[in-house]
Amino acid sequence: MSTEPRERLPGPGWSPVRGSLPPAISVSAWTNGRLRVISALEMAEAPDGRGDAIPQWHISVTESGLRPSPRGLRRALRAFGMGGAECDNHHPGNAQHYWLPLDKARRVDCQCKADEVVVKEPGYTWTNPAPGEGECRGCEWWNMCGKRCPIHGEKRGSL
Repeated sequence: MSTEPRERLPGPGWSPVRGSLPPAISVSAWTNGRLRVISALEMAEAPDGRGDAIPQWHISVTESGLRPSPRGLRRALRAFGMGGAECDNHHPGNAQHYWLPLDKARRVDCQCKADEVVVKEPGYTWTNPAPGEGECRGCEWWNMCGKRCPIHGEKRGSL
C-alpha cells in the first residue's frame, strides 16, 4: 500500500467515471446520482499569497452538469472529507471548486479574495482580476464555452 498522498476518495455509494481528466499529481472522477466530482491532488499556488506552489486537494462539483445545489454540495464535501476546505472559484463556470492544502499551517483564505474583484451571482461567488490587472475571466469563459460574460455580456475582443 502506497503512503504517497493522492486525491481524496469518496465513501460508499460513489461510482468511478472513466474518461479524460485534467492533469494533476493524482486525479479521479466520481458520480453519485446527479452529482459528479473530479477529485485531484495538485500543485497549485498557495492561498497565502507567497507565490509558491504547494500540494493541495481540489474537488470540482457539478450537479447534472450545472452548479450544484447546496444539498448536493454538502453531500460531496462530506463524501470526500473536504470539511474545512475553501470554496475558491476563479471563473463563472458550472462547478464549485474547493481547495485544501495538505500543510495545515498553509490553510488560510485565498489572497485572491483581497486582491481581486469578488463577483457575486445567486448561489455562486467567483473572483476576477482588478481592472487593469488582467483579462476578465468572464470574457475568457465566453471564449471557451460560448456563455455570456456575467460582467460584460457579449465577448469583449479576443484573447
